[in-house]
Amino acid sequence: MKIATNSKFTKGVKSYTVSKNKTVSKKITKLKGKKKYYVRVRTYKTVKVNGKSTKIYSSWSKAKAVTTKK
Repeated sequence: MKIATNSKFTKGVKSYTVSKNKTVSKKITKLKGKKKYYVRVRTYKTVKVNGKSTKIYSSWSKAKAVTTKK
């Protein structure tokens, strides 16, 4: 999951990883209040290739605009 302050994800980008596949939400702290953030997510699956664990990623979702409270 990535959070950014602009829709192109070039400024103020923060990345988060959620490892449990049953997770449907994530609480993010230390964001500024009354500010618009853009969020996008992608899934991954860990597979073994030639004896090494490798993550295979999906494409990114469309960016969703979220405004923080306070």
